[in-house]
Amino acid sequence: MKFLDWIKSLFSRPTRRGELMQTEGTILIGDKVKKFIDSRLDGQDLPKDLSTLLAVVAGDPEFEEDGNNPLNIIWAELLWTDRKYPLLDHDYINDVDRANPDIMANVRAMQDTDKKLKFVIQCEDTSLIGYWQPDPETPLEQCALFWLNTEGQYYLTEGKTLSETLAYRALVDGDEDAFRSLLDAFERLGIPVPEADETSIFADMEFRATKVGETPENFRNQRYEYYRSLQKI
Repeated sequence: MKFLDWIKSLFSRPTRRGELMQTEGTILIGDKVKKFIDSRLDGQDLPKDLSTLLAVVAGDPEFEEDGNNPLNIIWAELLWTDRKYPLLDHDYINDVDRANPDIMANVRAMQDTDKKLKFVIQCEDTSLIGYWQPDPETPLEQCALFWLNTEGQYYLTEGKTLSETLAYRALVDGDEDAFRSLLDAFERLGIPVPEADETSIFADMEFRATKVGETPENFRNQRYEYYRSLQKI
């Protein structure tokens, strides 16, 4: 079953509050999800945990603010197309920045990088998580996940999947309660996240880093040098 067909099937069932979604609501939610998939992921198939998370959040608008929503536990959110996100939209650029060739070369380089890095979630500090897809033929399920932080740096995520990343990041940050809450919340959605400790998380990150090849950071730096070279001509 295609993802959007699955979404529609969800809305034909009673919600957890015992009410039926209205047909108009189904159309609106379906459109919202389609825009997300088309805009953020170029219409590609979704990894399983993202597909499930997107379905439950879009399928019940109140769930987005619910304590059982894994994203809400850590103040993260899906990158809906009707909202603005600083690191994605570069709204922080002002007239002084635009007059600085170094800054604008970096912005253009980041925009090129963002075309290959399919961002899907913003966290509390406005950092982003996305699927690094330098080869468009590689399914997103097989793509490494990367962070883009507020300093403009890209780095490999703590987990292989989106759900692992969110849970393991909480653990690495020393928030055991959030880690446990995330494990429980994902489990309730049918997304099991394996137990882990910091040692195993970092060991797995080291191993995965050897498999990535060119990283977003490498690509951005190359594009930056390219745009700077154009300014010197």
